[in-house]
Parts: sequence; structure tokens; C-alpha cells
Amino acid sequence: MVPGKRYSVFSIRTTKKHETIWVRAGIAYVNADDSMNLYLDVLPMEGQLHVRETGNKGNTIHNKPPQRQEPKEPQPAPSPETPGAYGEH
Repeated sequence: MVPGKRYSVFSIRTTKKHETIWVRAGIAYVNADDSMNLYLDVLPMEGQLHVRETGNKGNTIHNKPPQRQEPKEPQPAPSPETPGAYGEH
């Protein structure tokens, strides 16, 4: 660990649908003796905190399984009688 290095602190929760939600809980700094000081903005609901190097991610991370996308209904083609259809004016 590098003294003075900044870390992000997260509270990670698992939903009933088995999705994980990472909520930024605060920051941590490394001390000269390799200990850390944590500055929390929130308290973890499940009593666990996760500390990792600060990145460019947002404050909340949702890890959701891929959602099935329903096919879109095809749009009807314009009829030749419609003004402006097929590039005609």
C-alpha cells in the first residue's frame, strides 16, 4: 500500500433477484504504517464494506443480468398513394 493513496469504499447489497448493487459509502486513505482511515457517508445495511482503488466509475454500480429484449413490431411500409412516399412530392 502507498501512504496517502485514496481508495473508494462501497457497501454491496444483493437483491431478492440476486442482483448486486454497489453503493459508494465513502473514501479511505492509507497511512504511513499501512493502516487505513475510512471516512463514511453511509452505513452498510448488511454490515460489510468493500475497499478498492478509486476509479472513474459513478457512485452507484448496478450489476444486473442481461435483460431479454422483446422484438419490435415491424413498421408498415408507406403506400405509394401517401404524399411524400418513396421520395415523391
